[in-house]
Amino acid sequence: MSSVSKQATSLISKLRSKSSASRDTVIADLVELGPDAVEPLMDALNHKDYKVRMAVAEALGKIGDERAIPPLIEALSDSSKNTQEAAAGALAAIGAAAVPALLDALIGSDQAARKWAAEALGSIGDKSVAQELMKRLNDPNIEVQRAAVTALGDLKSKRAIEPLIAVLREENVDLAKAAAEALGKIRSEVAIEPLIGALESPSIDVRKAAGESLRRVGSAAVPKLVEAVRKGDNLMRRWGVEVLGEIGDERSLELLVEALDDPDERVVRYAAVALGKLGKESSIKYLEALLEHENKDIRYAAVEGLSGTCNYKAVEPVARCLKDPDWVVRMTSAVGLGEIASRTCVDPLLSALEDEEWSVRRHAALSLGQVGIKSRAVDALIDLLNDEKELVRSAAAEALGMLEDERAIEPLQELLHDEDPKVVAAAEEALMKLGVELE
Repeated sequence: MSSVSKQATSLISKLRSKSSASRDTVIADLVELGPDAVEPLMDALNHKDYKVRMAVAEALGKIGDERAIPPLIEALSDSSKNTQEAAAGALAAIGAAAVPALLDALIGSDQAARKWAAEALGSIGDKSVAQELMKRLNDPNIEVQRAAVTALGDLKSKRAIEPLIAVLREENVDLAKAAAEALGKIRSEVAIEPLIGALESPSIDVRKAAGESLRRVGSAAVPKLVEAVRKGDNLMRRWGVEVLGEIGDERSLELLVEALDDPDERVVRYAAVALGKLGKESSIKYLEALLEHENKDIRYAAVEGLSGTCNYKAVEPVARCLKDPDWVVRMTSAVGLGEIASRTCVDPLLSALEDEEWSVRRHAALSLGQVGIKSRAVDALIDLLNDEKELVRSAAAEALGMLEDERAIEPLQELLHDEDPKVVAAAEEALMKLGVELE
């Protein structure tokens, strides 16, 4: 046995350490030994401790020696799921040389090996394997099917679009969700209508995945989405307006304005937020009209929409909501003024530091830090360091750190004696931003 092999064997014996950080250090040392460590590592894939097997597989993947492919393929069927996953990751790291062996495992009798082989093939990115992965969409094991769906998405295989659309329409929620996600990665316009249809799925997970995938498809989805929202039921309208907001295409402006009068108040809320995300000044007058709505949730959404425009003309209506009877609306207004971050936000935020609700005071303080205007804000925030609520004191310290004004150094140093550790941590971080060295 060579000296390097002996060194590798010695390092492998240390992999039973309970500390993951210690194992990471040993793995790094094994990888540094290079190809001479491969034989001892392959032998250790049969170690009785799964933590050792898992670490060994990881090391073999990082070394990338093709000799490790056969034992790593065997490890896809290991009794430990963690080891199986590590072996799949190692084979993916080895790359193209592992593809033939992985294709054999993909059609083998072991279900775990088929599942992990599919995942590894998707990670390697060789599109030539798409046909074999599509065959696994009919695998008797659901886990294998789902892995194949995910892999086809990772490969961005256009040949897989129609088969994936078929999976999207299946009753199995896990498979439908995975198919929605995969179609989003491929970003094909062919999938737009099926993904829109999935927004009416009984499963919220499928609806979320379909919405995110439509966002990834982007502006190409807008015309059909607008049409679907206009014709759709409550569920379609609610999800459709949210997706349109995420896409942020101004062609949806007219529809979103119409949706502010929807009979379903959930649709109104999501339309208000979506309208703000378009970032258009013309949206402000429509959102402002909702600030007197009897439903506090709609007022909250309108404030969020106004803030989302990031337009200085939204400051006055948002600031007005700092007097709203509902504390959530007032808090949202305080947060929103920080997002707009105009000089004109300072006065209303200073007044909000005296709100009876501590969460409003907290977010007003943080927003003053975001606005970044030191005049008058620094003195007010220093006073807030004595607030009865610890989360308000920590927010005031954080904001003073953002403003980086030397007047705050002494008050922040006094705050280091606060009884709450979160407040002390915020004061320490703020002082470091101000260039103060702490013992």
